[in-house]
Parts: sequence; C-alpha cells; structure tokens
Amino acid sequence: MNEKLLRTCKRLNRFTLEELEVITETDKSLLKPVLEELISQRQLVLRDGIYFYCNEKSTQRALLKLPLLFQYHSQENIELILRAFCADITSTKTELVIGVAGDTVYKFNHFFRKILYERQHQELLEHYKKCPQISCGRTFCETKMYFYTYKNQVYVAPKLLGKNAENYTDKISMHEFKKVYSFITRDKELHKFANYLEHRIAELIWQRNKPFEQLLSELKFLIS
Repeated sequence: MNEKLLRTCKRLNRFTLEELEVITETDKSLLKPVLEELISQRQLVLRDGIYFYCNEKSTQRALLKLPLLFQYHSQENIELILRAFCADITSTKTELVIGVAGDTVYKFNHFFRKILYERQHQELLEHYKKCPQISCGRTFCETKMYFYTYKNQVYVAPKLLGKNAENYTDKISMHEFKKVYSFITRDKELHKFANYLEHRIAELIWQRNKPFEQLLSELKFLIS
C-alpha cells in the first residue's frame, strides 16, 4: 500500500487527508498511519493540515540552501537532532545520546530557533501592516520583549514595531496572551538564552499545545 499511496501523493503533489480519502477510496484510519510513516521517511511533510510531496530534486536543492553543517552530518543524525529539538531535550543531553562532538547540536538548535523566529516575525509584520497594534511589553532576564496578538496567535518582537499604533488587544486575545506569558515564565532554561531571547520565546510559543508529530512535521517543512 505504501508504494501505491506514495505514487498517488507524488501525482497530487499537495493534498489534504480528506481529499486523499476520496481519491483513494480508503478510510482515513487506514491512510493516516501510512502518511505518518512517509513523513518520518521525509517523503511527505504536513503543514497546517496540508500534505506536501518531497521529491528528490527539491530535497537536494533545499539541502544546498541550508547551513553547511547539514551537509556534514548523516540524515539519521539530523533526524534524531530534529526529534530531540521538538521534544525540548537540551543540547548537552542530545549530544550524549547521539554521540556527536562539540557544539554540533547547539548549532543545529540555534538554526531551528532562528527560522522559527523569522517565520513568526514575518507573519507579525504582515498583520501589523494591516492593523497596527499597541504592544504588551514584558521583561525577561533584564531584557524587554514586545508581544502582539492577532487572531488569537501571540507573536514576539525584540523592539517596538511602531510608535503610533492606536488599536488595543481585545479581551479574548489578551486572555490568550496571559496564558502564553505564564507558560513562557515557567521555562527553567530561559536565562540561558539571553543573547537570542526572542528566538527562545518564539520557540516556546510555537511548541505550546502542539503534539510532537505536528511540531516535527512543521519544522521539517520549514527547513525543506
């Protein structure tokens, strides 16, 4: 079934589980385990409920655009580092388990946090451009961060996006921000990220209330 389904995925290129169910005339309960296996093999990625087929050429092109450290390590080790990051396992523990030397895992994790922050920052700028909003400023590790909430999604920025905003956060969004803020302040590792605090906070916001497989799929999508 895997090979036949993979050929169908390749032909469709992008699809939802519901669309695949109709096309293959196969129940979701049977499709989902196979799709999850294909995701683990990096033949598919899942992003916001949409599956994308990863062909060999696009994967190779994506790899060439990534930092050099991706080319110096095996796919097996990269997969383990990705999984450890999504499970919020520290760099030191990941290095011990995988057996890589030096600060290799730290460099990978720094890159992951960077692209997560950049993705959310781009989304924030798009929202802010349409509706400038007064930020909620909070101080962490003697550094002030600025938070904005759009469509019940919280974003972080290391400095104010503008000085003339007049829109206040509504009550529902403020309630969501308070929950996110409480979640961030419980992070025992936050003080270790003083130099890239906005990256760590963006990572925590991204991780919150998401199952492991969704985190792994989203991160793979970002780097592919």
